[in-house]
Amino acid sequence: MNSRTVKITIVAILLFLVWLVGYEGFWVWTVKNTYVNPDEMLVLIAKTGKDMPSGQIIAEPGQKGVLLEPLGPGRHFINPFLFERQLKKQQAVPANMVGIVTAKFGHNLPTGEFLAGPSERGIQREVLLPGIYRLNPYAYEVKTVSMVEVGPGFVGVVTSRSGKTAKSQLADPDERGVQKAVLPPGLYAINPEAYSIEHVEIGYNQVTMSHSAAAVKAVGDTTGSRLAAAIGAGGSSSPSSSSTLGVLPAVTFPSSDGFDILLDVTVLWQLLPQDAPSVYARYGNISRIENNILIPQINSAARIKGSTFGAVDFIVGDKREEFQRGFQNSIETTLHAKSLQVDLALVQDTIVPENISGPVQDAKIANEWNLANVERTKTEAKKAELDEMIGRIEQAKQVVEFETQRLEGNLGAQQQKAEQEIQAQARLLVADLNQQTAAVRADIKRKIASANGDVTQMTGAAAGEGYAQLVSAAGGAADYAAYTFAQNLPVQLKLSYIVAGPGTLWTDLKNANQVAPLGVLKQQEGK
Repeated sequence: MNSRTVKITIVAILLFLVWLVGYEGFWVWTVKNTYVNPDEMLVLIAKTGKDMPSGQIIAEPGQKGVLLEPLGPGRHFINPFLFERQLKKQQAVPANMVGIVTAKFGHNLPTGEFLAGPSERGIQREVLLPGIYRLNPYAYEVKTVSMVEVGPGFVGVVTSRSGKTAKSQLADPDERGVQKAVLPPGLYAINPEAYSIEHVEIGYNQVTMSHSAAAVKAVGDTTGSRLAAAIGAGGSSSPSSSSTLGVLPAVTFPSSDGFDILLDVTVLWQLLPQDAPSVYARYGNISRIENNILIPQINSAARIKGSTFGAVDFIVGDKREEFQRGFQNSIETTLHAKSLQVDLALVQDTIVPENISGPVQDAKIANEWNLANVERTKTEAKKAELDEMIGRIEQAKQVVEFETQRLEGNLGAQQQKAEQEIQAQARLLVADLNQQTAAVRADIKRKIASANGDVTQMTGAAAGEGYAQLVSAAGGAADYAAYTFAQNLPVQLKLSYIVAGPGTLWTDLKNANQVAPLGVLKQQEGK
């Protein structure tokens, strides 16, 4: 390798080291390097390019200024000569909150509109739900507000602040005004700039008018019990929290004969959820409904119906009940036409001038005493009649008991006699059955003996005939006997004989030793 090549190699190595240390080591990792934490974002501002037109705050590609999209958490290498780097906190929307976004750039809004769409400048129609958002603070401003909560026993009546003009009293979703649909109890992410929510109670509401301005009186009939239960219960059955009326003065009106009558009245009413939008649009909230609709209607119905009755009629029962029915029907009919449901319109008390009520009450009390005496006399007579009937019942009871005992004795004797007759009849049947059984058994034994005799006779005849055939086949009785003897001999038969000379074996034993050994003879005799 010559010196020129060595120099070139050294220069190349030096250049590489300069690039590695100077550019990658110092420039990239020290100057260009920017680390963004998880809760931060990196906003870039271009230092080169065309100038933005007047009024523009977000730079487009090729322009000098703030870039719209920030960079997220992590490590980024940005040339500081080309871009200014700014670390900003990300936008956080806490739980149960929404973010109201205002865009600082975009197209102008249409005439008459104050809510902006995605590419328009102004308050955005859509809200941010709880979470973390990387929004450029130069381009957007975010304000957090609480979500809309509709509590139990209420509905939310929605009024849209933007949109087309409504064609009727209630607006459709794209129209401005009170919306047809209500919000049931719950939590809602609603833009308060776009909608207003009125919380309307839909449970029982109560209006009480009393001459003593005291608490509602308890009454003993079923209607009063229903009122007391509704007033005393909690939840949706409690009086409206929107109402601050309390107990109002009693209803006052003149009777047909010119006397001033005071009525203590309680009206229990409710607003149904489906009617809440239309009622709210026409009359307003619960307090306005009570002040402008219910109370005037109660006074009007009481005066119109009450002016047709005399002062005494409000003391006598039948006339008072007639007034009660007419008063309630009038209020129910009128308020039903206004989409309000009346569950109870109760006249709790009627106050008539003393100069009218005193004599009437005295006469009524005297009449009640007379009626009580008459009823007391009737009661005593009924009691005597009842005692007589009880005596007759006791007498009849004793007769029945005696007759029962007599019948039970006769029935026992008859039952015992019937049992004895049944037992005798059973014994006769058993004896007859035993006799029949013995006859059957005797007949069976006779038949078995006869059958055994026949078998024996037939067996003997068959055996004799067989022997006759065997003797005939053998050629005679002697031959059959020899045949039978031969048949009974063993298969292995040993014969031994001794030659004894003249005379018989038994008479010449003394010479036997000469013919055969005595041991052989004994052996043969032993066999």
